[in-house]
Amino acid sequence: MLILNLLLKLFLMPGTLVLNRLGVSIEEDGGVMRSFVNMCFWGTIGLWIALKFFT
Repeated sequence: MLILNLLLKLFLMPGTLVLNRLGVSIEEDGGVMRSFVNMCFWGTIGLWIALKFFT
């Protein structure tokens, strides 16, 4: 269970860092901005990997 919590924190970290930088709490955000940032961050990483290894 500890490993899953660590993976979850790692997965959500980009959005959490942006919210902290903007001064917005996770409760105020409702997850919208955090989800958007995480989608952009991990989507970019995934696209880079796909282009690097599958083209």
